[in-house]
Amino acid sequence: MSLIKAVIIDDEKHGIITLQHLIGQYCEMVEVVATCQKSTDAKRIIEDNQPDIVFMDIEMPVLSGFDVLSQFDEFNFQTIFTTAYDQYAIAALRLNALDYLLKPIDREELREAIDRFNRKETIASKKQFQMAKQFTQSGIMDTLALSSSKGLHFVKIKDILYLEATSCYTNIVMNDGQVHLVSKTLCSFEEALNEHSFFRAHKSFIINLEFIKHYIRGEGGEVIMTNNASINLSRTKKQEFLNFFTKI
Repeated sequence: MSLIKAVIIDDEKHGIITLQHLIGQYCEMVEVVATCQKSTDAKRIIEDNQPDIVFMDIEMPVLSGFDVLSQFDEFNFQTIFTTAYDQYAIAALRLNALDYLLKPIDREELREAIDRFNRKETIASKKQFQMAKQFTQSGIMDTLALSSSKGLHFVKIKDILYLEATSCYTNIVMNDGQVHLVSKTLCSFEEALNEHSFFRAHKSFIINLEFIKHYIRGEGGEVIMTNNASINLSRTKKQEFLNFFTKI
């Protein structure tokens, strides 16, 4: 098997050194062919070295990681973002089915990211990068990118009826009856959808409050959606749920 060529783009030298060390120790199939600390040089470095993977820091002076990628019309490489925790950045990546590593980078998570690359699970488009950038700037996004075994689907967030956890996967049920199965946990969507009309009704369900038809009283209660799906409301969530609605 041929080596996977990688480029690391990070304005902090210690970030580059740490990632190089982890790759050298735990990812024998990956060869770091170039590194870059200046975001304004990143496009040239990538074009000169033709990598298979670019490890791209998001928060950099002058140009963000998203800005760097916006300079490309086509992508002959896969991007794995590296970032310190930032709720909007992480939410943007999750909502747009983009791969990332959270700093400080864990060696097992690095290995898993390389495995996803080998399985071709993380191929991304310019539209995904643009939507992610928009979300980090405004905290609002109207489209969700869903990666599945069949490809990439873009769906309007307002048209999602509810999300249902199923093991380590999530079923996303649309208002038109379509169901998309994605290999992400329900928790990965919860924070990102907070700006929209979604509510964590149960450990297994996030519902769109715009599509509630009826509420049946009970210990926790039961929510009937517009497609007649019945969803149990957790007892601990009951009052929070009722507070959303003004009693007449």
